[in-house]
Amino acid sequence: MNSFFCSMFAFLSLASCTFTNNVAGNEYTLISPKYPMDITLGFNKKGGYHGQALNRYFGTYKTNGDTVSFEYMASTKMAGSPEDMKAEDEYFKDFGKDMKYKFDNGKMILKSAAGKELIYQKTENTKK
Repeated sequence: MNSFFCSMFAFLSLASCTFTNNVAGNEYTLISPKYPMDITLGFNKKGGYHGQALNRYFGTYKTNGDTVSFEYMASTKMAGSPEDMKAEDEYFKDFGKDMKYKFDNGKMILKSAAGKELIYQKTENTKK
């Protein structure tokens, strides 16, 4: 019985490392859905994320199995056109909290509990 629990712990630990190993030091650009501005998302090796929509945003992330939890998000609060501000609000409504993730041909797909998919294309390796 102990070996079963040890095996499960090892499996879950490796599954959590998979996300970090795939994203750490990488930058992604949102390709779907489309918004009137470029939206980016990047990750560092210490469990932090950052990005830019109309405003810059950042926080921490944790993983559990095939779920990534985006926590403690903060952002700048620059004004923009009403269209850009509405688009950013829509993006933040769909991004964050607990999201299922998968990787497919250089793309990272995040799916919210409501079923909304955010698809990002890997654009850069920042080595952070």
